[in-house]
Amino acid sequence: MKNYKRIAALIFVIVLLVIANLFIMVNANYIYTNNVGPGFENKEKEQDQVVDNAIINVATGSNIYIHDGIAYVKGEEKGKFSLSGYCACTKCGTGTGLTASGKKVRENHTIAADWKVLPKGTVIILENAIGKDGQVYDGVYVVEDRGGGVKNNHLDIYRPTHELAQLVTHYGRAYGNVYIAQPFIATNSIVLKNK
Repeated sequence: MKNYKRIAALIFVIVLLVIANLFIMVNANYIYTNNVGPGFENKEKEQDQVVDNAIINVATGSNIYIHDGIAYVKGEEKGKFSLSGYCACTKCGTGTGLTASGKKVRENHTIAADWKVLPKGTVIILENAIGKDGQVYDGVYVVEDRGGGVKNNHLDIYRPTHELAQLVTHYGRAYGNVYIAQPFIATNSIVLKNK
């Protein structure tokens, strides 16, 4: 009986791995995930690097961004925004870790913006956003915070420490292109692009 359970468990794990592998790689088509931070690992040089989001590059040349289990594509272009970083310390804010919208700050998710430009709750896609430390900040973010110094076309990206927050603009101004994120609805016409 013990061997039967072990064999069944092993078969289950193998089936899961095969399904995951098919999802990740079909005829050399890739889904990428990368993490932000000093130990940032670029898993594929040719693909756009993202902040704890998955990107699927489709044949049309557009990207599908996966964030919190939802697929997004670029919608309305809002233009180029300057970038800075902030953390939950008392130097950057209240020190509570709560945003102006009442939500807890989350890395790779929370940004502060001017709510007259990007209202609270707006989901955005940030592209071509490279900090002056060389770190890539591309991905999907949600406007959950605002700040006294965050005006007009300016975004403040939440980072887990003050040191990491300072790195966003440590060597000068950083910029990124902002798009309103639109939920993606899959159709049969979407084909993953071969690399």
